[in-house]
Amino acid sequence: MRCYLFIFSVLCTTGLLFGCQSQVLQMLIEPQEYYNYAVTEGVTCTSPEMIDGDLNTRGYAQGRWIHLTLPSRKAIHRIAIRGTNIINAMVYQKLDGEGRWQAIQQIQNNESPVIERRVNGIVTDAIRIYISGTTDDEKKASRYDPRRGQVVPQIKLGRAFIHELEVYGFVSKENSNQ
Repeated sequence: MRCYLFIFSVLCTTGLLFGCQSQVLQMLIEPQEYYNYAVTEGVTCTSPEMIDGDLNTRGYAQGRWIHLTLPSRKAIHRIAIRGTNIINAMVYQKLDGEGRWQAIQQIQNNESPVIERRVNGIVTDAIRIYISGTTDDEKKASRYDPRRGQVVPQIKLGRAFIHELEVYGFVSKENSNQ
C-alpha cells in the first residue's frame, strides 16, 4: 500500500511540475504569426498583378525571370506561389553587394497550382525566381546540333504566370503591441 501511495505522490508532483512548466514555456514561446511582405507599400515586382493581393489577377514573368524587391532587408521564413503554371524553378535571395545572389530553393516536378516552401530565415531585400519549366511548354521536333554532334530535343517555352507571389516573415511582438 505504501508503494502505491509513493508512486501516486510522485506522479502528482511530476504532473504539477510539468503543468507549471508548460504554462511558463507557453508564455515564453508564443505562436508566431506570419506577415506577407509582398503586399506592403514600396514593394516592386516584375508584374504588379503578382503582388496585388487579388487571386483573380494574373501576372506574367519577363522571359523566364520574376523579380520581387522589398524596400528594406527583411527576415523571410516562407514563400508561397499561388495560381501558377510553374513546374521547375530556382528561387534566389539577393546577398549584400552588387549582383550577388544565392540559390535558396529548388522547385522540381511541381504538379500543383500552389507552391509553398519554408526557407531558413534568410535576410534579404530581393527575391528572384528563374523558371525552367511550365505546364505550357511544348515539345517540338528534335533537331541535329552539329556542334554537339547529336540530336537535341526542342522545347517551345510557355509563358510563366503567377496569380499571387507571397513572401512571409514573422510579425514582431514589438510591432503588434503598438
